[in-house]
Order: sequence, then C-alpha cells, then structure tokens
Amino acid sequence: MITSEQRVSRLSAVGIALLGVALFVIPFLTSTTSLRQASQIIVSVLAVLGVNIATGYGGMISLGHGVFVGVGAFATGYYVSDLSLPWLVAIVLGAATAGVSGALVGLPALRIKGIHLALVTLGLAIVFRPLSKRFPSITGGVSGRSIEARFDAPGWWPGDGRMASSVYRYVFCVLVVLVALWATWNVVNSRFGRSMRALRDNDTAAAVYGVDLVAARVTTFALSAGLAGLCGALQVVLVPFVSQDKFPAQESLIIYASAVVGGLGTIWGSVLGVIARTVVGKVGSLAAGFDGLGPIGEFFSLLDEPAFVFGFGLILLTFLFPRGLAGIRRKDQPSQ
Repeated sequence: MITSEQRVSRLSAVGIALLGVALFVIPFLTSTTSLRQASQIIVSVLAVLGVNIATGYGGMISLGHGVFVGVGAFATGYYVSDLSLPWLVAIVLGAATAGVSGALVGLPALRIKGIHLALVTLGLAIVFRPLSKRFPSITGGVSGRSIEARFDAPGWWPGDGRMASSVYRYVFCVLVVLVALWATWNVVNSRFGRSMRALRDNDTAAAVYGVDLVAARVTTFALSAGLAGLCGALQVVLVPFVSQDKFPAQESLIIYASAVVGGLGTIWGSVLGVIARTVVGKVGSLAAGFDGLGPIGEFFSLLDEPAFVFGFGLILLTFLFPRGLAGIRRKDQPSQ
C-alpha cells in the first residue's frame, strides 16, 4: 500500500524531472533577452529560500529580505568594480556581506519575535531606499551605477557573441542555485536544522534541551540573509547595473508572499513559489491582451500588477491550501 509520504516523494521526483527538462531546453528556445529574464527568475529562488529559512524553519517572520538582496547586489558591484576582485570572489563576498548584515538585523530577534519582528524588518525595507542614496560611492545614489566588469563567457566556452555569454551566465546561475538548494537541504536536515525547528516550535523547550538560543537565531538569520544576498550578487552578474530603485519595500513583501504561496518550511516550496509567481503573472498578461471580455477583461488586466497578483493569490491559496503549494496532499508531519 502506497503511503501519503511515498506519493509526495513521487510527485516531487516528477516535478524535479520536468523542471530539469525545462531548464535544459530554455537556452535553445529563447533570445538573449528572454534568457536573461529566465535567469533572473531562477536566481529569485534564492531570495525566497532565504525567507523560508528565517520564517519557515526558524520561525522568525521577515518582511524585509529585499534589503539583503540589495546589500548583496551593491556589495558585489563594489567588490568587482571598485576593488577589481575576480567575479567569483566578489560574488562570495557579496553574499557574505549580506549574511553579516543579516546577523546584525537578527540581533533584535533575541528580544522580540512574531509581529513585532515583522514590523522591524518591514521598517528596514522601507528605509533602505532612502538610506542607500546617502552612499553614492557604493550604490550610485539616485541614478544608480553601471558595473564596468562583465561576466562574459571564457574562450573555451562553445560559441561566440552575445548569445554564448548569455548561455554561460544562465548555466552559471542555474548551477549556483542548484548548489544552494542542495546545501540548504543538508543544513535543514542537520543537527543545526533540528535546532532551528526547535526554536520555531517552542524556544523554551529548545533551551531546556541545550539549544543555544542566541547563536541559533543569529546564525539562522545570517544564513537566510546570505542566500538573499547571493540572489542580489547573481543579479549583478546578469545585469551589470545596480540601483536603489530595484529594491522598494514592495519587493520584500512579494518575496515573502512567494514563500507563503510555495509553502513555508519546505525547500521545494521556495521553487514552487517562484513558479507560481511567474505563471500567474504570465497568465494575467495573456488574459489582459484579449479584447471583448468586458469587466472580466478589466479584472485580468490587474494581473499585470505584482501587488494585486500576490494579494489575490495569497487570499485564494490561504483558503484553498493553507500550507502552500508544497503542502498539497501532505498530511501534518514535521517539515523536511
């Protein structure tokens, strides 16, 4: 007899296989612009994964992860342009810088939690844009800054021209995201991962069983922010330009909403959240292009707005699938 857990595993395997096929064929079916857009969608999984670590596994609600994406992007641009560091070093340091900033932001989580921590992180997201304008040497100020260094394909890479470099950047981003997903899966299933879940479920009981609450909370937030910062670093790889306009407070809310839609407390949910975000947006754009639908057409035209899409999507999925897309057909059991 097939158990519910086995069915979920089979569904996950099928989903991973289909996703793998899609990732493989995308470079053969798109232009350079479309390939860059696909790459940007793929790297956004890292920001959603960061929220999942903080909230889904650590139990700390964060509505400001767009800030850490911005920190990673600005830092990577500074390292690779101003300090002339190699791209790989700049990417690692950019993610690490975001991780350090996350550890600092995680310090309030030692004294506050729940809705109060959510308000603190939301406030951080609100002040990030005006604050970043005050450091024009790093962020470019109001107008942003171009990054002179380019992440182009090396000589040994097959092909030449813009398309070859676009494919190279795409493959690099896919590999980084896959490695990050694998590493995160190992972390959440390690002893430290069990400590995170213990904090989420009952921090008092976790302390009784020997969990260092201070170290666990700060480390969880740092790891979470580092993943988001890695997303920002890869954004610079794809588009060598950084600007505070890319990181409004609304972006942080969309990242959080994607994590909720996909399913908190699951690695797979981070991927599903980004897929849902992309699919709903595309369907809305197509529906908005049809004429003669009257009021229905006006409603579909709203799907071009990310805020409406995820506001409506959260309401709908909260009623239909309270545990998110990853929780469909899964009974109550510990998060994996």
